[in-house]
Amino acid sequence: MEIISLCLEQLRAQGSDQWDEIYPSLKVVEGDAQAGTLFVARAEGQCVGSVCLNDVQPEVYAPLPWSFTKGRAWVIHRLCAHPEWQRSGVGKALMEFTEDFARTQGFGCIRLDAYTGNPRATALYERRGYQRVGQVYFPRRKLPFDCFELEIG
Repeated sequence: MEIISLCLEQLRAQGSDQWDEIYPSLKVVEGDAQAGTLFVARAEGQCVGSVCLNDVQPEVYAPLPWSFTKGRAWVIHRLCAHPEWQRSGVGKALMEFTEDFARTQGFGCIRLDAYTGNPRATALYERRGYQRVGQVYFPRRKLPFDCFELEIG
C-alpha cells in the first residue's frame, strides 16, 4: 500500500486523477492479498512494485470488441512501481512475470486498461505488443481508459 500511496502522490503532482483516496484503497489491496492475487517485485530487500492478477473483468469491459473470445482472459489490475524505481525495468519485469504466469496457468489472453492521462503506462503496453480494443470510463475520472489485449495462448 505504501507504493500505491507514493504513486498516488506522484500522479497528483503530474496533474493526473488516475487514482485517489477512494481507489485503490487499503481494503482493495488487502482483498488482493487475501485472495492470493497480489504479486510483488522485490529488489535490494524492499518491495519495488506490485500488480493484482485475476480473471475478474470490470463490467465496463463487456461491450468492447475483444479479439480473443476463446479461452480464459487474465486481467491486470493496479500495476505500479515505486517512484524511485520507475524506469529501472520494474514495470517490464512485472509484465514479463504476468505473461509467463498466465501461459503456465492456461490463459489465452491478457486484458487491462490504462488511463489515457498516463501515457507512460500506455507506452509500456504498446511496446509489449498489446493491442488497443477500445475505451471505457470509470466513475470520477475526467479521461477515458484505453483497453488493451494480448494473445498469449
